Amino acid sequence: MIEQIAIISDIHGNLPALEAVINEIERRNINRIFCIGDIIGKGPSPDIVIDVCRKYCEKIIKGNHEELICSEITFGNEIFEKIKQWNKNKIGNERYEYLKSLDYSINFKISGKSIRLFHASQIGVCNRVRKNDNMEKHLLMFENTEFTGFLESPNIVGYGDIHSSFIEIIKDKILFNVGSVGNPLGLDTRASFGIISGIFDSNIEEKLELDIVKIDYDKNKAIYDTKECDLPEIELYKNEILTGKYRG
Repeated sequence: MIEQIAIISDIHGNLPALEAVINEIERRNINRIFCIGDIIGKGPSPDIVIDVCRKYCEKIIKGNHEELICSEITFGNEIFEKIKQWNKNKIGNERYEYLKSLDYSINFKISGKSIRLFHASQIGVCNRVRKNDNMEKHLLMFENTEFTGFLESPNIVGYGDIHSSFIEIIKDKILFNVGSVGNPLGLDTRASFGIISGIFDSNIEEKLELDIVKIDYDKNKAIYDTKECDLPEIELYKNEILTGKYRG
C-alpha cells in the first residue's frame, strides 16, 4: 500500500510554523513524520517545539544547532555562548539529554529505493552543501562515510540545513532539500517540508513520488511569541522570518 512520509527540518523554535505544518500533515492523513534536525536555536520556543516533535515525529535526528548547543565545548564567541546558555536553561535537563542522544541519520527503503536522510551532509552536521554547489560536490552526498555509517549506498538523499528547498536528479540518483519549517530563507518565506510517497520498507521497485510543500503560517503570532523574550539576537531572528534574508 502506498504510504506518505513527511520530512521536516529547521524549525528553530518557531512554534506557530511547526503547528501549521503539523496541521497540514494531519489534513493530508500522513501518519509518519521524520524530523532531520535544528529543532532549536534562533526562536523563542525551543522547549515546546521539542515536545511537539517528540509527540508527532516517529524519528528525529540531530542538526548543527543541537550539536553545538548540547556540546560541552566553549566556542569563544560571546554572543553564541549566551544563545547556547539561554537554550540550555529554556529546555531543561531532560530535553537537553534527549537532544544529546539523537542519531545523525535515518536510513530506510521505500518502493525498492534506498533513502538516506541527514541534516547537512555526509561529512557532518556542520558541513554545508548549497543548492548551487557543483555536481561533484552533490554526488559526494551519496557516499558512505564514518559519519553516515557504511550501510547500503542510497539512491536518494534528503537533507535540510540551508533553509532553501530543491529537488535535483543527478544521473540515476535524486538529491533533495526539504527547506525550513520555521526559518525559510530566500524570496519564499512560507513554511516548507517534504513528502515522499511509496511502499515503505519494500525492496520491490514501485512508483515513488517526491514533493516539496510550502504553506503560509501566522508570522504575526511568531513575532508575538518573541515578546519579552530575552534570547540574544532575537531581532535578527524576527527579521529573518519576515524577510527571508539571512543574518549572515
